[in-house]
Amino acid sequence: MSMKAGNKNSGFTLIEILVTLSVSLILISGMVSVLLSSKQSYLRKENINQAQENLRVVSELLRNVLSMAEAVHMDSNRNQIIVSYSGGDGVVNCLGQTVTTGRVVNYFFINKNTFYCSPIYPTTPGSQQPLIESVMAMRIEYGVDSDKDGQVDDYTGLPMDWNAVISARVLLRLLDSVSQRQPEVTLTVAMRPRIFSRLKGRLP
Repeated sequence: MSMKAGNKNSGFTLIEILVTLSVSLILISGMVSVLLSSKQSYLRKENINQAQENLRVVSELLRNVLSMAEAVHMDSNRNQIIVSYSGGDGVVNCLGQTVTTGRVVNYFFINKNTFYCSPIYPTTPGSQQPLIESVMAMRIEYGVDSDKDGQVDDYTGLPMDWNAVISARVLLRLLDSVSQRQPEVTLTVAMRPRIFSRLKGRLP
């Protein structure tokens, strides 16, 4: 009698096995969901960090170059800016190349969501160098000093008198491919040589 009872109670029934498998699948599915969510959060954070770093690098480059601008080319507009200044010891262009003599040209523009710089304008084959990708837009307004007092009187995308431009306000918008957000930054840069020249009356 006791032996028969022992045989009857040994092992698992089919229902017990199915229930165990179902519970295991639910637990595994939950773990996979947590792992995928963690991965997406990590990628999103890394993407945001990269976008912020790209904005920082481009903003610093634009600030350094535009602050030295002695002239703004009349082909500049809301989507591109061309500035120049004198070369000399320690003077570099937007690509970091030293230019000791002559004029230093810097041409910034966006093409196919990539931020470009060219040290030559008009450009020549190979002169346009990509700096960072995933740049959705660059919008530029120019600060105009209409009364030669070294102060901006108005910002416009198309100045009537390029000689009166003494600063630039640049909006950069990047694409976060993970979250589809568009981080952006706006910087306003005073063109110090042009301000000084206006104050001294050397520019018309």
